[in-house]
Amino acid sequence: MPGIQSPAEKVRFDVFEVDLRAGELHRDGRRIKLQEQPFRVLSLLLQRTGGVVTREELRERLWPVDTFVDFDHGLNSAVARLREALRDSAEKPRFIETIAKRGYRFIGQIEADKDSERTSADAAAPTSDKRKRLISTRIWVGVTICLGLLSTVSIWALYRPSPDAQLAKIEVVPLIGLRGFQATPALSPDGTLVAFRQSDGAKNTGIYAAVVGGDRSIQLTSDSGDCCPTWSPDGHEIAFTRYSDKVFSILTVPALGGTERRLYRGPSHMGGGLSWSPDGNLIAFSQSNESDPTRVWIAVLSLSDSSTREITSPPPGSLDRAPMYSPDGKSMAFIRSTVAGVSNDIYVMAANGGHVKRLTFDHRPIGGSPAWTTDSNEIVFSSARGAAMGLWRVAARGCIPRPVAGPVGQGGWPTIPANRENTLVYEEGTSKYDIWRIQLKDAKHSQGKPSPLVSEKGDKMRPELSPDGKKVAFESDRLGFWDIWTCDVDGSGCEQITSLHGTAGRARWSPDGRYIAFEFHPNERSEIYVVEVPGGVPRPLPTIPGADNLSPSWSRDGKWIYFGSKSGTEAFQVWRMPLQGGSPIRLTKDGGISPVESADGRYLYYSKFEQGGVWRMPVQGGEESQVLSEVDGDGWPNWALGSEGIYFLKFGKFPDAAIALWDAATGKTQVVWSLEKKPGWGLSLSADGKSIVYVQDEFAESNLMLVRNFR
Repeated sequence: MPGIQSPAEKVRFDVFEVDLRAGELHRDGRRIKLQEQPFRVLSLLLQRTGGVVTREELRERLWPVDTFVDFDHGLNSAVARLREALRDSAEKPRFIETIAKRGYRFIGQIEADKDSERTSADAAAPTSDKRKRLISTRIWVGVTICLGLLSTVSIWALYRPSPDAQLAKIEVVPLIGLRGFQATPALSPDGTLVAFRQSDGAKNTGIYAAVVGGDRSIQLTSDSGDCCPTWSPDGHEIAFTRYSDKVFSILTVPALGGTERRLYRGPSHMGGGLSWSPDGNLIAFSQSNESDPTRVWIAVLSLSDSSTREITSPPPGSLDRAPMYSPDGKSMAFIRSTVAGVSNDIYVMAANGGHVKRLTFDHRPIGGSPAWTTDSNEIVFSSARGAAMGLWRVAARGCIPRPVAGPVGQGGWPTIPANRENTLVYEEGTSKYDIWRIQLKDAKHSQGKPSPLVSEKGDKMRPELSPDGKKVAFESDRLGFWDIWTCDVDGSGCEQITSLHGTAGRARWSPDGRYIAFEFHPNERSEIYVVEVPGGVPRPLPTIPGADNLSPSWSRDGKWIYFGSKSGTEAFQVWRMPLQGGSPIRLTKDGGISPVESADGRYLYYSKFEQGGVWRMPVQGGEESQVLSEVDGDGWPNWALGSEGIYFLKFGKFPDAAIALWDAATGKTQVVWSLEKKPGWGLSLSADGKSIVYVQDEFAESNLMLVRNFR
C-alpha cells in the first residue's frame, strides 16, 4: 500500500494514546475496549496522518482476497465503532474525516513522542554497506513491480472483452409506489407482472398484482393473513398461503382477480413459502402436524387429486421451508432451519425428493424464499452472512457464496422470472424499534404517558431492567450482528457487552447486577453464556449437548441458572443447573420455556412454546397448572412476573395492542395501557414493580426494488 509509513509504537493525540504494538487504545490513561477491525482501521489512518486511505486499500488490509463478506457494511460498522470509541462525529469530525466516495483521513493533531523520535533518528543512520544493500533491494523491487505491471497490461490487452461483451449497467429502482408495506414479491414467468403482499394497516391489505414498470396495481385478496404468492407456469393463476386461527391454507385466485379457491387446509406451523412446479401439476409447501409443530418438512400438493406427499425428512427440531423449483423442473432448493429460527442454510435436491445437498454452512438468518437463475445453475438468497441482511448467490453444484451485484440495503425475498433473463426483484426493508418505559402509579394503573428510554440506531429486542433499575440490557443489531448492549435508563452510557459475530439475545441480569446470562447461537444450536459487566469475557455454560438451549434466568439467590432446552422430538423443557458447575436437572415433564422464579423462591412460572400460555409449578417439583392463556407460544418473552400478577403484551389487531395485567387474586385481565404503535418483542418489569419497559415500532417500511440488467 503506497504511502503507509511505520509510525512510533505509541501515538498520542488529544486525550488519546494508541499503543500500536499492544493493539490498545487509551483515553486519559484508561484502556478503551476496541475490537480488532476498528483498531486496524485506526492504525492504518495514523500511518498516513493527513492523507487519504482509500476504501480499496482498507479492503486489502482488513479482508483477505478469498474472504466473502459484505465489505461496505463491514467497513462502515468498523468506522462507526471507531468513531464511537473516539467520541467523534461523522458530521463534525475531529479525528476521522470521510472523503466522499474515496475513503477516510485522520485529521487530528499528533503529539510528538520524544522517545520514538530518538529511536527513529538512531535507526535512520545506517552504515554505508547497509545503505548500498537498501538501494539495491529497492531497485530490484522496482524492476519486479514494473515487469509485473507490464505482464498484466499485456495480458489485459490480449484478452480484454470487446465493448459489446461488457456487462450492461446495473440499475436498481423502486418497483411499486403504494403506501405501507410491500413484501414477498413473486415475478410472473414472463417477468411482466409481480404479485406481492400489501399492508398499510387499513383496508388495503392482502395479495396484490402489478405491471412491472407500471404505476397501477390490483387487489386480489383482502385477508391480513395472506402471504407468499407463487405463479402458475402459464401466468393465469396465483397461489398463496393464508394463516388464520391456527389454520394454514393454500388458495388460488385468477391473476387478474376473481373467485378464490381453497386447495389445502392443515395446522399452522413455522414454515412458509410456496412454489408451483414448471409442469403445473404440483405445488410445493411446508407441512407439519399438530402433535409436533417444531418439525416441518417439504411436501407437494397434487392439483389433480389434492393428495399430499412428503419429500424431505428433516431431523427432529428442524424446519424445512421456502421450497423453490428450478426453472428446468429438475431440482428444488429450500431452507433448513433450527426451531430457534436463527440458524438457517440453503439445501438442494432432486425435484421429486431424495438425497439433499447442503450448499451453505453459515448458521445465519435467511430472509424469505430463495430464487433460481433462469439457467437453473445458481440460487439467489437473502442472508445475514455478512452481518447485515443482503442478497447472495451460490452455484447449485456447490461453491463459496458471493454477493449479488446491484442491490443495496436490507435485501430479502428475491424473485427471478423463469422465462426472462436479466431481471430481479427483491424486498427492501427498513425499520427502527426503540425501547420505551411506562411508570406505574400502582399495579393496575399507569402514571402518565410512556416515554422513550433507548432510541439509539438499530433494531432492539427483549429489554431487561437491572435489579437496581439504573440500566437496561437488550439485544441490538446496531453494528450489524445481534449483540447484547446496556444503556443507562436516561438513554446515555450505552455499552456493547458482547461482540461474538453471531446472534446473541435474551439478556437476564443476575440478582446482584454483576452478571448477564444470555443465549448465543455459535453454530447450529444455541447455548447459554454468562458475562460479567462491564468488561468481562463471555463464557459458555455446560448445558445439554446437541440441544437448543434458550432463554436463561436466575434463581433469586443467584446460585442457579434456569433455561429452556429442546432435544430431538421432545418439546422444550425447563431445566436448571448450578452456576458454579454441575449436571443440569430437568424440572418440567410436559413442556416449558422462558422460566422465571417467583420472588419467594417457591414457584416457577414458564411458557409453553408448542401449546402457549403461562404455567406454574413448585420449584421443588409437583403438579403444574395454567395461570394465563392469553400468551401465544411464540410470545414467551412478552410477559413479566409481578407481585400482584403477570404483565403481558396483548398483540391483537392494531390498534388493540396493549400492556395488560393478569390479576392473580381475581384471575381477571385488565388493560394497563393501550399502545399507540405496534409493540416489538419483549417486556420487563422493574424489581420494585414501579415501571415497565417494552419495545415499540417507531418506523418500518418495506418496498419492492427492481434490478435491471441483473447478471
